Amino acid sequence: MNGNSDEVPITNIPSGERIQKLSEHYSNEFGSEPDFYARVPGRVNLIGEHIDYCGYPVLPMALEQDIIVAAGFIKEHKVYLRNTNCKYDKIDFEIKPYSEIIIKADSDGKPFWYNYVLCGVKGALEYLNNKVISGLRLCIDGNIPPSSGLSSSSALVSAVCLAFLYAQNANLNKIEISSLCANCERYIGTQGGGMDQAIAFLAEKYCAQYISWNPLTATKVVLPEDATFVVAHSLAEVNKAATNDYNKRVIECRLAAKILSLDSQRLKTDHTIITLSQVQKLLSKSLEDMVDLVQYRLPKKIYHKNEVCKMLEITEEDLNEFYLTPNTRHLNEFKLKQRALHVYGEAIRVEEFRKICAQSMNGKTNGSANGVVTFESNGDKNDVLNNLGELMSKSHESLKNLYECSHKNLDQLVDISRELNVYSRLTGAGWGGCIVALCPRDKVNEYIEKLKDEFYTKHCKIDKAKAKSYVFATSPNYGAVIYTNK
Repeated sequence: MNGNSDEVPITNIPSGERIQKLSEHYSNEFGSEPDFYARVPGRVNLIGEHIDYCGYPVLPMALEQDIIVAAGFIKEHKVYLRNTNCKYDKIDFEIKPYSEIIIKADSDGKPFWYNYVLCGVKGALEYLNNKVISGLRLCIDGNIPPSSGLSSSSALVSAVCLAFLYAQNANLNKIEISSLCANCERYIGTQGGGMDQAIAFLAEKYCAQYISWNPLTATKVVLPEDATFVVAHSLAEVNKAATNDYNKRVIECRLAAKILSLDSQRLKTDHTIITLSQVQKLLSKSLEDMVDLVQYRLPKKIYHKNEVCKMLEITEEDLNEFYLTPNTRHLNEFKLKQRALHVYGEAIRVEEFRKICAQSMNGKTNGSANGVVTFESNGDKNDVLNNLGELMSKSHESLKNLYECSHKNLDQLVDISRELNVYSRLTGAGWGGCIVALCPRDKVNEYIEKLKDEFYTKHCKIDKAKAKSYVFATSPNYGAVIYTNK
């Protein structure tokens, strides 16, 4: 393994059935063995939803589920793309200058699966200034449920970008690549904030990460010993790049930030996009003060386009050009108050969550069991879990009522969880996908069985044996890695 902790680890190819099957699939497709593998994990965000693109810290952890790319060098400047899942088409394409790679969706506006691969290649080419020494044969294998809010698309973009950079002998600095991959995915049209890519590359086993921005940093957060996180799929799938729901929330936060900034100075001719975090710093206020300011400065539930233009003293053409995205320019109504209240409230909850974790540990290790380092707790473990859980519940209520990105299936999972005194919240972009639940270790099996019975079997009419693939306990896993024996 390479010894620089700032770089993506490079280590020997592990043994195991999954790598073996992927190798066999690659060989069947291309008639040779892979030269290396790039692995990038999915993630679950414990708390801090829809605030990364507003400049606030988040608290995710990497999953065991991942995307693995088997790759082989070729002399042609081409990419031959295959997937172990036969429902995905085989695609071959020439490696062109990044400016000539066009990302197109289907007639319904939904990206083709290989568009995420193109995003990774395009971003890598821009980083490399189009200097290519090797083409690639790629075979993709993933076990992250798609459209689940567990970052399957970001993991795919990142794994391909990492594989392409490695093939060109590029520097593999974790911070640089995570920022690069965040930009890569924006080619698909979604204005994401960078959390998915940051945790994918900066994750460490056995702990979550407190990820902050400008500069990008990751700080370990040791979770309480008795805490187990359970992920449950709502069976409602949504592709955030296929609708404008996600981008609408992004631009509503932009507009709220711009209006709030007018309390400091008039920016009549400055169309720089600023974030809600930047406004807080600009005004030198606490997060709690910002909540009060939103109530005062943005009292209305709905703001129309002409009102926003009047407040910012700009034309509708300027609003469309400088602040809105192509798929939000037709909108005429914006919920600025609600979105800003969620962001500032959620940022407060992240800080509280981190503080509780820190206060519950006195830093003295009890040694390790099965490789897991545990810590003695400063206080009643039930109080600690309840306090963390209450923050997660408040997060879900805010996402449901203020950010309006929940789904009836997600709400039902949260309600069923509450009946067992298990705290949970939606995780990921929302509108479907998964919940993450904070469950005491001794209640995990009971809780999972309850979800299988009450949600998957009774509500969704799914056989209980099949339901086990939709709900699982998880613990923090490690980040991206290159496997090679050469």
